[in-house]
Amino acid sequence: MSARAVRGISISFALTLCVGGIVVVVVLLLVMASYPIAHRNTVELLQEKTNVITHSLSARIRGHLSPAKTQIEHLDHLISEGLVDGANRQRLGEMLAASLSATPQVSVVSFTDPNFQVVRAFRNRPGDRISVDDWSDDPDLRQTMLQYATLHEASWGSFFFAEPVGETYINVRNPVRRDGHFVGLLTAGVSIKALSEFMIELGDEYGGYPFILYGKERVMAHPSMVTDLRHYPHVNDLQPLPALHRFGDPVLSEIWSENRDKKLEAQFPRAPRVRAVEYLGETYVFVFEYLFDHADQPLIIGSYQNFEDVSAEIDRLRLIPLIGIAVLAGGLVMAIFLGRALSRPIRGMARASAHIRELDIDGAPRIRSGPFLELNEAAEAFNTMADGLQAFETYVPRKLVKRLMGAGLFGRLASESREITVLFTDIVGFTAMAEQYEVEEVARLLNEHFALLTRQVEATGGTVDKLIGDAMMAFWGAPERTTDHALKGCEAAVRIAAAIREENQRRGADGKELVRIRMGLHSGPALIGNIGAPGRVNYTAIGDTINTASRLEALSRDLIDEDI
Repeated sequence: MSARAVRGISISFALTLCVGGIVVVVVLLLVMASYPIAHRNTVELLQEKTNVITHSLSARIRGHLSPAKTQIEHLDHLISEGLVDGANRQRLGEMLAASLSATPQVSVVSFTDPNFQVVRAFRNRPGDRISVDDWSDDPDLRQTMLQYATLHEASWGSFFFAEPVGETYINVRNPVRRDGHFVGLLTAGVSIKALSEFMIELGDEYGGYPFILYGKERVMAHPSMVTDLRHYPHVNDLQPLPALHRFGDPVLSEIWSENRDKKLEAQFPRAPRVRAVEYLGETYVFVFEYLFDHADQPLIIGSYQNFEDVSAEIDRLRLIPLIGIAVLAGGLVMAIFLGRALSRPIRGMARASAHIRELDIDGAPRIRSGPFLELNEAAEAFNTMADGLQAFETYVPRKLVKRLMGAGLFGRLASESREITVLFTDIVGFTAMAEQYEVEEVARLLNEHFALLTRQVEATGGTVDKLIGDAMMAFWGAPERTTDHALKGCEAAVRIAAAIREENQRRGADGKELVRIRMGLHSGPALIGNIGAPGRVNYTAIGDTINTASRLEALSRDLIDEDI
């Protein structure tokens, strides 16, 4: 497709002209007519900062802890429904180890049966990931089992300290019942170190000092807690979290002090909880909230900041008078016009991108030109790309690509050995048949034939690997790993046979030659994945299983007199 010349106004020129003019006018007005509003701005800025930090912490805690609880509940479903036998400790251990890949924040997951036999899977023990131990002599475990034997849903338990690594974890436990009877207890240990690492990011981005308290007396997470917790005094199995009054942050330890500035606190009407505390002659503002559903005690999440420091930073701000508002209103009108002109093609590209993301190239709308040069160039490039993809998708198995993308496998398909079922088909006497037809007739026959076969393969969850002349190769069990691939392969073969017979009835009624095919079906191990050169690969399967299926298809011409 030849490139077409595109015209329009440069975005940089338009923005410089409009926004630059507004800025110049506003700055002049600020210099001439502004006066201090530092205190009010300080309160609003500090409140917005601390609210952002508080909400970010709340979302991060939920995002960090909730998946662990969800995973435990999923494991409970597998065991309680009998999908995994809790008595088969080896199989159970493998399932627990596999669950760790879905929840990177979980370091250990275990299942304890009523006889106190504990199956554990560890994340950071390469040589000993699964262990089975007898804990019948542990009185704490006995008490825990008695407690959860009467419960019916997952809940957060206490913290525990791992001395070898110097980290503290929080437990989530889920009683497992089968047919109403208590059959065991699932437990997952979640590291809280990542929460402290996240606080460093928040502090660098928004300022202030974030924190999470466990109750009012223990520090659960803090920017300084990313190091080995064994450096903190009195952190051990009995006290897995540092005490607030001995933590080493003297300002944070004053959060519950009664030496408060209640007038300043009253100026934060939109904050969830506020305490303005005087410490060493300076005022520190704490903004925090309670989180009740992620531990056996309320979690207090928030941050604090030196009020005087913030005030000094914005002391130069001035109130913009009414004349400035009028100028800004004119600038706003210009910005709205400019924004709409900019956003219209961008929204069009976003809608078209959504179609292309789903590989719906035909449904992607064309991007129309507008007044801006850069956006017109982008629209032209986008339309050219869509045209190229539309032509290219003829040669690429689009449904396979979508399945790989949906399964999260696209771009990282290392070759692996896997049990699959392979099907080969071939048209009987195709060479002689092709000699009787024109080229267009042969192409139409093959296209209709392969469309019929592909529908049956994809209807049973199979993957069409390749089309070679009048032959087809398909397999089941990849890219998604399935256990019923042999059944699906057989089902596809039966469906293909039925579809061929139905098609032959129509061809016979039209006086056309009937199409007969041979099929070879075989299950076994195969090497599956991306095979090929660096610049050209195919997602395919190779090995004796594929060869055997091909030979079975070829052998059928000698074993049977009548093909399908």
